[in-house]
Amino acid sequence: MATQTNPSVESELKFWLSITRRLPRVKGAGRIGHTVKRLYNRRKRQDATVDVLDFKMVLDPSENIEGQLLFCPQLYDWVEIECLRKRLKPGNTFLDAGANVGFYSLIAAQLVGDAGTVIAVEADPNNGARLATNIKVSGAKNVRLANVGLSDKTEVLELGLNTTGNRSGHSFLSDSTAKVKVQCKTLTDVLLSEGVQKLDGAKMDIEGFEFKVLQRFFADGNSKLWPGFLIIEVNPSFGEKNTRDILSLLKQNGYALDNLSELNYLAVRK
Repeated sequence: MATQTNPSVESELKFWLSITRRLPRVKGAGRIGHTVKRLYNRRKRQDATVDVLDFKMVLDPSENIEGQLLFCPQLYDWVEIECLRKRLKPGNTFLDAGANVGFYSLIAAQLVGDAGTVIAVEADPNNGARLATNIKVSGAKNVRLANVGLSDKTEVLELGLNTTGNRSGHSFLSDSTAKVKVQCKTLTDVLLSEGVQKLDGAKMDIEGFEFKVLQRFFADGNSKLWPGFLIIEVNPSFGEKNTRDILSLLKQNGYALDNLSELNYLAVRK
């Protein structure tokens, strides 16, 4: 995996970061960061190894999420990240389902500490390799990577790949012609195979498969594995019925809901 080595390019990147990393959490700040990202990517760039908050990551400037983490990590999902900071404690176990390149996983790794564990689940092999690199360069010893898809049964599915600059948007529901076959397991099976006996918190962003996975997870009946809190993406682009079903399913299984942002909800077990 290539990293930034050209001195002039490094100088340019440092200049832009000196601006974007200082942007406050106010309306319009994200648009400024996006504009800078577009200007920087006016020509092809190599991956950059940079500090992201309090840890290092290797990031692709041209990618949607990775570019946001490169230029404005302080703005990315900051409400959700503050939620993690308030709720995760040293020694906790945390699940990051749909871990992408590891931002949530690495923040959680710091919060749960050496006595805690983070299970990072990522379906896409390429994202999984990038995640493994970020686990290594960050020095996180307490993150376990499960490069596997989640479903309601053990099966092999075709993952539709987003080829337009948003690798976090890969989905088993995608009609993309670019696909990769992925081994899938139930969430219960993944957790038990990692030796998890109790789950304190979780984040789930698996591009429209949330209801299918959670319905089977709750039906398995192993309530000790049900997380104390869950940050979950509820994306209406996958259908209004799917959105209603996810929220109803969580309520039926004893979770109180709070809308954190446009797409993300916090579900807290009563």
